[in-house]
Amino acid sequence: MGDRSEWRDTSSGPPRAAATAAEFTPKQKTFRAYMDHSQGCPDCDYGNRRCDVAQEIWEAWRALPQ
Repeated sequence: MGDRSEWRDTSSGPPRAAATAAEFTPKQKTFRAYMDHSQGCPDCDYGNRRCDVAQEIWEAWRALPQ
């Protein structure tokens, strides 16, 4: 067989678990909802045009405190 290079985890410490929903702020959760929607919506053109649902989510995100 030929040379095969494989990625190996060389970091120290235990592996990090994926963040759970409880670890995210309401602002982060709302932005994630916006991104999930806009990427799957045929009426949204990322960055240029938003459907009514995306616009509502965006306005809710903007209204949340930092």
